[in-house]
Amino acid sequence: MSTFPPHDIASMTTSALPKVRNLSIDNIKAVLIFLVVFGHLIEIYVGEDHVLRSIWIFVYSFHMPMFALMSGMFSKAQWDDKNATQLISTVLVPLIGFEIIYEATEFILKGNASVYAGLVAPYWMLWYLLSLLCWRLLLPLFSRMQFGVMLAVALSLAGSYSEHAGYFLGISRTLIFFPYFLLGWKLGQDVFSVKKTERLWFSAAVVIAAFIGAFLLKSDFDYRWFYGSYSLHRLEMANLTGSMYQLLQYATSTVIGLSVLYLLAQKELGLANIGKRSIYVLVWHGMALIILQETGVLRAIFKHENTIALAISVLLSMLITWACAHEKTEMLTKRFILNPLSWLLIPQIPQQPAVQPVVIATEAQDKTVHQEP
Repeated sequence: MSTFPPHDIASMTTSALPKVRNLSIDNIKAVLIFLVVFGHLIEIYVGEDHVLRSIWIFVYSFHMPMFALMSGMFSKAQWDDKNATQLISTVLVPLIGFEIIYEATEFILKGNASVYAGLVAPYWMLWYLLSLLCWRLLLPLFSRMQFGVMLAVALSLAGSYSEHAGYFLGISRTLIFFPYFLLGWKLGQDVFSVKKTERLWFSAAVVIAAFIGAFLLKSDFDYRWFYGSYSLHRLEMANLTGSMYQLLQYATSTVIGLSVLYLLAQKELGLANIGKRSIYVLVWHGMALIILQETGVLRAIFKHENTIALAISVLLSMLITWACAHEKTEMLTKRFILNPLSWLLIPQIPQQPAVQPVVIATEAQDKTVHQEP
């Protein structure tokens, strides 16, 4: 997933020509962010219907791991003033801005702070921005290690035993999804450019098998594993079996996720404009769902027969994704939230006037000196 494009303040520091965007990557991001919206929309109702539950499990088996992987693909392992400023403007600024917005909304609706505030955790979907901030800070260190991904997995396994990780500051999810982020950085943006028939068939077989497998899972399957926010103690598997289960989840999520992404990269889906603004969908779709929940629309949807409810959910998720990724949404978000906060958080360095050479003629020779600004 992309981060916010550099705002007006940050963009003044560079004169580099923009790179040509990879449309297949943008298409993939569009599908992934739609799945985030769809998954959140049906989430609280999955316990009431087997079909919804199975589809939700299939989606959650890969969509957040692949979001982390895609973020890693676009991250840089260098650390300098320019990258630091960009990290503030594209990750920290929206995290702070939307944390304020969502907590204020919660207070207006319920008269108190959210449960996330009580847990000292980012509000709902905003955990991803805090984790992304941590991952990018850690990348220069882990990129210089020979077995960085393996070390990240080991840290994740160890952290899963802590009862204090959980939702607190999003620590658990930061550790759990960090290996995917590192793997994405190692794979790079061209990983899906190689197109082979055998890979296509293998990917299709994996996705079909995973989809069918989600429907065959027992009703008591503990899908809390997919959240990445529960310790092994809370899952009642704080033992070697729990760690082996976690390793199995890493393997299956990676294989399923990469297979899905490979299939999506095969054709132009016409969703590039949504994909390049996927971050706006991430931060705004929660507000749309809050409105739908508070007005009773979601409850009304899931009172219908499951096929109708599923169809409405898909269409509504598409509408929310489109609206949040609209260029007007981007413009208004920058103007009223991101740019003002960037101005507050990032030191404003006045542009230096261009140095003009002054030619001084002498009898002996002409000397060129530079006038100090």
